[in-house]
Amino acid sequence: MLIVRLLIAFLYLQTNLAFAISLQEKVQVFIEDVEIPRLSTIYPNAIINITLNNQATLNYLPTCDDNAIHIQNQRPDAIKRTNYEIKCSSPVWKSYLPVTQSITISAIKTATPINRGQVIDKSNTSIGEVDISNIRGQIFTENNPPYGLIASRNLPLNTFITDSLTDFPRVINKGDSVLITASSGTIVVKMNGIALEHGKKGQQIRVKNTSSGRIVYAKVVTSSEVLVNY
Repeated sequence: MLIVRLLIAFLYLQTNLAFAISLQEKVQVFIEDVEIPRLSTIYPNAIINITLNNQATLNYLPTCDDNAIHIQNQRPDAIKRTNYEIKCSSPVWKSYLPVTQSITISAIKTATPINRGQVIDKSNTSIGEVDISNIRGQIFTENNPPYGLIASRNLPLNTFITDSLTDFPRVINKGDSVLITASSGTIVVKMNGIALEHGKKGQQIRVKNTSSGRIVYAKVVTSSEVLVNY
């Protein structure tokens, strides 16, 4: 009787082990056929690695019919950590598998230290490989370089440049003559004005209409033009 029980236990263990291996293979197929192609579309030319955490939990899941397994990424917008939801419809159960991702791309970094307020250009930058899951902010690439922007703080050597480390340069100084463009629907009116404060591209500043003396807030468009919407 003892031998029979041991044999049953052994067969049960082998069945669960076979299922665990099969389920792990299904997860790997999901990664190769779904997740990596999806991420490659978002991050072209990136090196993408996906690591399954706590895989041992797969050994303890109940058996499931082959066609009853459904796997879904719970946080498709995540860059570093997410969970895969694994569901079985026959029999019904649900489990979660933690996942760690690394997405390595070519990005722009400092080739020399860059001081706060210094213009960023090709002469003080270079290209390097970086895992964007370890970077905060939007990274700059060769297709989207930060050239012409200024450093918003001191940037040490080999710092990968992100939008949080940059700012637009000042293009209008207080007292500059500017062209005020006012638009309302299809009606566009242009008039001369004086900037009452410094301004960066896209920034709202106060300007004075030299004809009427009226002071309005306008958005900086170029070094000589501001826009008012009515």
